[in-house]
Amino acid sequence: MSITIHVNNSPVEVQEGDLLLTALRSNGIKIPTLCHMQGFTPSGACRLCVVEVEGKRDLVTSCTYPVEKGMVVKTNSMRVIKARKALVEMLLSNHPDDCLYCERNGNCELQWLAEEMNIKERKYFSQKNTHQRDHSSTSVYRDPAKCVLCNRCVRVCEEVQLVTAIEFISRGNKTTVNSAFNKGLNVSSCIKCGQCIMVCPTGALVDISHIEKVQAALASPKKYTVALVSPSFVASVAEHLNLKPADRPAALIYSALRKTGFDKVLDLGWSYDLHIQMEAILLKERAEKMTQIPLLSSCCPAWVKYAEEFQTGMIQQLSTAKSPQQLLGRLIKEMKIQLGHQKAEEIYNVSFMACVANKFESSREENTRKGLSEIDATLTVREFLKFLRSHGIDLGRQEPSEADYPVKSSSVAGLQMSWAGGKAEAVATQLNYLINGKNAPALKFIAPKNPGSKKEVKVKIGKKEYGFAWVSSIAEAQKYLDEIKAEKRSDIHYVEIMACSSGCVGGGGQPIHWNPDKAKYRRKAAQDLEKEIPLKFAGQNKSVEDFFSENFDLASATEMLHTGFSPRKVIK
Repeated sequence: MSITIHVNNSPVEVQEGDLLLTALRSNGIKIPTLCHMQGFTPSGACRLCVVEVEGKRDLVTSCTYPVEKGMVVKTNSMRVIKARKALVEMLLSNHPDDCLYCERNGNCELQWLAEEMNIKERKYFSQKNTHQRDHSSTSVYRDPAKCVLCNRCVRVCEEVQLVTAIEFISRGNKTTVNSAFNKGLNVSSCIKCGQCIMVCPTGALVDISHIEKVQAALASPKKYTVALVSPSFVASVAEHLNLKPADRPAALIYSALRKTGFDKVLDLGWSYDLHIQMEAILLKERAEKMTQIPLLSSCCPAWVKYAEEFQTGMIQQLSTAKSPQQLLGRLIKEMKIQLGHQKAEEIYNVSFMACVANKFESSREENTRKGLSEIDATLTVREFLKFLRSHGIDLGRQEPSEADYPVKSSSVAGLQMSWAGGKAEAVATQLNYLINGKNAPALKFIAPKNPGSKKEVKVKIGKKEYGFAWVSSIAEAQKYLDEIKAEKRSDIHYVEIMACSSGCVGGGGQPIHWNPDKAKYRRKAAQDLEKEIPLKFAGQNKSVEDFFSENFDLASATEMLHTGFSPRKVIK
């Protein structure tokens, strides 16, 4: 039901029951905030959204105040403007003055607010924060001096990811955001998902950059650099730069990487096909024996770390297939993919992913042998865009080129794995091929349209009905796994779990944005790219089969292609 309120001397139609902030923004009235996040219960902590309501003595926070019929609101009165400006000036009083060197320079909400409120000089002076920086993590870097106590990272970590790796400590003007016992994120319960980075308004939380180490490897004559380009990464870059399928974004990226100095550029989608084939085999074996069911996906390193810390009883249900990144990294370092006559220690593998957790994954003990990591560095979408700028390369003006032999072709599976539900469909389609052979009937895998991130699909493959499910975000995953356990369900055989909402398209390595529909746009970009690929499921990629038939059979590669997981003790 719509009601009328008066805003800045003009009548405005709003929905009864809406909060004032929501109503104002839906009518094109900009209200500044720092603590507000769509979909979360408002806290009114930052006070920047204050407005003047006729009849109220004090200014009210619009994010917590519901609309009332006939209310009169002023969003830009002198009283409101002065209050907001004073709040930002106080935030700046002890904020570092290193904007030119900050990771978020030009993309910082505090900078924007200062500019919008015409703040030209420091009005209040306070002792600068001297909190110790935390660079102990393999994925996330914390600079507490730049924290404005907006509470966004704390809420995402606690309410969406159920980890609470960071929390408010102390009181009053000594309040800070820190990890447990101030021990550093490397020994905390942090799962390296990077969602805190995505919501941080300043440079207090950023990813651990690998740009300089990659540039050093490219400049070294002793290193043979290999780029592994993920399909989900390609889709995200294409969406960010508004590239269409006809522009061949993957081919443009391959050309750009060669210009930066990479010796080989490989299509990581090939490894995604291998990974899907391995999981389909695992699912078939477990479903036939009805042991360790449901099979839980393990390609998301943030979800795996959460399981190792908080769901140790389900570790045995995790897929033992190595993630696509680590599969190809291992094959390259084992000299099974012929790159030339390089020694393993000379090869420098760089993966291009949409996730900061892949930085952590490559550092895991089981992914390092004889002091050599299977993946030496990972560049996220954010880092790649900056990497290109530093090399003076305009991606849209490159001449398209193909990936290098033998890892140069892939099916749609890699792109499907970029969005929630895509991997479940890819595994189901491959399982259909595995059971019914080349003449397998087309699989009707129709995703339900129920709201929420939890989805289930039942499909008949051969003589058996298989249940597939997918969830994204740890909170949804935990809730769903608890339901399966409580109800003792045996009709679900495979569960795809992604730590980030919407899957990799909402990953922690994506460009920082404030558009809630951005993940949908990236998914659309991935699905548009799928239409241009002739291979419609992993089993159609014969280059995978040919590679193994030339080097070794899949059955004898168990140790190389599979991994294991174990409980992880951390400070909680």
